[in-house]
This record gives sequence, structure tokens and C-alpha cells, in this order.
Amino acid sequence: MGDETAILSRDCIAQAQATMGGWPEYRPSPLLSAPGLAKMLDVGAVWIKDESERFGLGGVKALGAPYGLLMMLDDHGVPPGSDACGNYTAVAATDGNHGLALAWAAARFGCHARIYVGRDIDVGRTQRIRDAGAEIVVVEGTYDDAVLAAERDAETPSVLLVTDTDYTGDLTVTRAIMAGYAILGIEAARQLKDAGAQPSHVFLQCGVGGMAAGIATGLWQASGVKPAVITVEATNAACLDASLRVGKPVAVPGTLATRMVGLSCGRPSKPAFDILRDLAVGSVIVDDDTAKQVQDTMMAGVNGDAPLATGDTGVAGIAGLWQAATSPDLRSRLGLNRQSCVLVVNSEGPLPPQYA
Repeated sequence: MGDETAILSRDCIAQAQATMGGWPEYRPSPLLSAPGLAKMLDVGAVWIKDESERFGLGGVKALGAPYGLLMMLDDHGVPPGSDACGNYTAVAATDGNHGLALAWAAARFGCHARIYVGRDIDVGRTQRIRDAGAEIVVVEGTYDDAVLAAERDAETPSVLLVTDTDYTGDLTVTRAIMAGYAILGIEAARQLKDAGAQPSHVFLQCGVGGMAAGIATGLWQASGVKPAVITVEATNAACLDASLRVGKPVAVPGTLATRMVGLSCGRPSKPAFDILRDLAVGSVIVDDDTAKQVQDTMMAGVNGDAPLATGDTGVAGIAGLWQAATSPDLRSRLGLNRQSCVLVVNSEGPLPPQYA
């Protein structure tokens, strides 16, 4: 391993795993075999890491923000749950799941939470974060504008910026959050080994890229095999694809609007980009109609596979695989065939009915 170890060391990931593994709510999420989907897509095997019940929050982001906040409190010498926690406010920008996870963590540790969102965020997701105890600040702009607003807020000493987006590569908290995501990769590596499987392709949805980079690094460290990552992004927010093409982080213009709301990001996180630049062997860009079709199909069950509880963003990696496997050009370029063993992540479950 090269730069990945410098960005996310084994010790950093091991510390995250030891810390969160000791929480009473922690348990590895399921790894589901999907032979019906594999048959439909004409590949050898599909394995789905299902995050729809993680910590009861229904998403992989619950592995990141809580650990990031814990590390920031530790840096300030504040024990979680102590009276001193009430003097601090955790802030971040979100498209939904990161903000929800941070609100949950802040309430758990006794802090306040203030979450910045762009003007186009789904109302149900916003209300869910508010109901988790956080203050919501709506920014007249995109997710990227919300990131900058949260950074400005954190100039106050009692405000802790728990961001999974780092445009400069200088923030230790962003790396801590990625170390939390790496736990999923470690779990998957162990579960795949128990099943006698080794993935030839790993399709991972990307907003700013932190989740994908963390998962891929954990998978590599635990398995000893460098994963072949295919990044999956939404048509209107494909900032990683654009960045990987030119070899440096760049921003994409526009509203970034997509039904895959967690992918509505116009600029990648630099440490995530630095990892994915090495691990990504291809990219897939998915439009909203394809994502909706795949989500509906997965939730109904495919060829005898059990129905999958998947959300608008959660299905994106599966939609990327679907698009690649059914496109002769992409299938050939990515080397998908009847021997391929593919790992995907259902990164979130559907919104609870009261928020949908």
C-alpha cells in the first residue's frame, strides 16, 4: 500500500474499530448474496453489504460522524457524556445521512448540533435531522455552499467542525470519519473470506468520495488484496469522474440536483480523491431514471432474491453495476463477465414512512 497508508494508517483504522466495536449498539451489518441479481446481470456473483439497519439509523454514515465527533471531543480533553460537552456545538454540512448521524452522536454525547443544508435538500430528511435534536440552517445555495458556511461557523472556539468533506487535505477529523467508514470494509473482507469469495469489482457510490475511499482502504487492509473500485456518481454531480480524468480535484457547476441526494456534491474531498486516484479502475455515471428503476426492482426482489430495503442514495452503487453490466461498452471496458464477483454497498435504507 502507498499513499493510502499515509492518509488512513492501520493504527488509525484499528483505533476506530476498537472504539466503535465496544459500543453496545455495534454489530457487523449483513453481507447478502444476490444470485438472482447476478443471473439477471450475467455476472458470476453479487454480494451486497447492507447498511439499512446500522445503529438503527439506516445508513453507513453512522460509522463516520459519531467517531469523528468523539475524536474532536478527545482532542479538547472533554469526556463524552460529561457536563462539559454541553458547552460545545458540533456543526457540519449534509445532504442527509451525515447530518443525521452527527445529530444522533451529539445527543448521545451531550453536545449540541447545528447542521447546514443547501436549499434543495429533501424536506423529510431535514425534518428527520431536526427530530434527532439538531438545529437546521438552510443555506441559499448547494451542498458545497453549506460546507463553506459550516466552516465559517466553526471559527468560534466552542464550535466543532465534524466534516466528512476536506477540500485542502488538512483536517484530521475528516480522516477520522473515513477511518470509521473503513470498518465496513473490514467487515466485508472478513465476511467474504468466510464465504470463500474474493471480489473482482467493487462498485461504490460517491458524493465527495469519503465513504468510498474509507471502505476501499479497510477492504484492502483486511484482505491484503488491492480492490478494483468503480466509482458511481449522479449525472448532475459527477465531480470525482471529472477530477479523476484530469488528475486533480476539480468542481463541477450547476445545481447538483439528483434524486440520489447523498451524491449531490460538486467538489470531492481531497484525501478521498488521493485514495481513489489509485484504487479507481473506472467510473459509472447514473441518471435518476435508471436509479429509480433499479431501486423499485430491488425493493420488489429480483429472480428469487429477497426484497432489499434501499433508499434513494443507498441503491446508487447497485444502479452503477446494473448500468455497467447492461451496457456492452461499459461491460467490456470494466471487464465484467460471467466469472466476475462484484461487491456493492446498500448505503442506506428508505426513509421511515413519516419522513418519506
